[in-house]
Order: sequence, then structure tokens, then C-alpha cells
Amino acid sequence: MKNKLFTTFISGCLLALATTLSISEPSYAGGTKFYCAVLGGEYFTFARTEDGRRYKVMGWTSTDFPKPYNLKYRCTTVSSRFQRSYDNGTLKRIATGTLNSEPVICAGSNSNIVCNSRNLLFTLKRGAKAKTVANRLFNRNALASGEIITQNSDPDHIMFNFDIYLDNLAAE
Repeated sequence: MKNKLFTTFISGCLLALATTLSISEPSYAGGTKFYCAVLGGEYFTFARTEDGRRYKVMGWTSTDFPKPYNLKYRCTTVSSRFQRSYDNGTLKRIATGTLNSEPVICAGSNSNIVCNSRNLLFTLKRGAKAKTVANRLFNRNALASGEIITQNSDPDHIMFNFDIYLDNLAAE
């Protein structure tokens, strides 16, 4: 009787543990992972896809960022914001915009992106031209072959389809 009770108790605990582990599994398990890494002495945000391929999403070589954060901090922070947007299903489009009177780059799920603190990828220095900086940070060849839209008929603001952008990047 004691063995049967003990076996039932252990079985129940294992079932509860297995259920908890499967429920708490991140939504992006097996999906694309975004991270910061150094290559040739420069920081890059990379994407690693399910098939193990690695893509340079953007390079951190610009000086168009407000102080006090260095490029390593920016790369790490922004890479985690890419991951958050990917996990939330909002990394479909990348757009330039303005938030708190500063130029920004943000992510959204459709063409009606309004940059805010929830979809912010990164902030630029006041006076920086977001479109020009985006063209420097992101891969120009992949941008050129993607779906780039001038946002709100403003030539200083652009939006592009991030899935098409990724599809046009060469794997490392």
C-alpha cells in the first residue's frame, strides 16, 4: 500500500513538473534568436535562424547616438529589443520616427507604425536624420532589394519589411 501511494505521489509530481516546464517554455523556442557579438573588432546585432544560419542584421559603427551609452551597451540592449519584438510578433516592419522629440527606429506589425516606448528599437541623437542612419546601420544591399516605403510621404522617414530584409541578407 505504501509503495503504491509513493509511486502515485512521485508520478503526480513528475506530471506537474513536466506541465510547468512545457507551459513556461518561451514562445520563440526553436525560432530566430537575436544577439550582440563582435566581428572584426566591431559590434553587430545578429540573427540566428532555426536552421543554424547566422545573419548580420545591423552594424554598430555609427556615432549618431546620444550619450552616455557605448556601442557594446547599445548593441546588447537593441539586440534584446529585436528579440522582444520578434517574440511579440511585432518585428514585421522597421520604421523611422520621432519619440519625445528625438529621432528613433522602431518595429511594428503593419504599415501603420507609430513609434512609442513599447516598440522602440533605438534612439538617435537630436538632429540626426533617421533615414540616413538606417541606411548606414542596416545592410544596404538587403535594404535595396527589399520593400522600402517613404513613410507618411516624408522623405526623411522610411519603413521596410523586415522579413524581406532578412531574406535578402547573406548568411555568415
